[in-house]
Amino acid sequence: MAETGIVINKDDDIVTVKLERKEACAKCRACTAGLETKEMILKAENKCNAKIGDTVIISLEQSSFLKAVFIMYCIPLISLLIGIGIGYLVSLQIGLGNNEIIQVIFGLITLGLSYIIIRLNENKWKNKKFRPIAEEIIDVNNINM
Repeated sequence: MAETGIVINKDDDIVTVKLERKEACAKCRACTAGLETKEMILKAENKCNAKIGDTVIISLEQSSFLKAVFIMYCIPLISLLIGIGIGYLVSLQIGLGNNEIIQVIFGLITLGLSYIIIRLNENKWKNKKFRPIAEEIIDVNNINM
């Protein structure tokens, strides 16, 4: 995954890059990103010694991207389903039969717990392997269209 953006800030070996959101992102509407402006700001590791105003190629390894997606989407979904299953077993155990309200409550509790666990481990996961990399400075004047 590679995108291009303009460096707007530099702090040691981390650069802040302004990217233009692609058309596919605007049409997806899976999150609020498609509803906001077409610009996106992110921090990236400065591997190419870019300066403010440089246009750089930003990349994130495919495996790192998939791990991040798993952490943010799959873990909460699995937790929700486990909570619904636990709620089903608890409602049967206390003699309420198949009580959907208890299942939903347990599902929401485990969903919330999964987000708390993700948040508590954010610093551990927020290392260099999940951070985008500014790989190369490109000269936008020499790009042939």
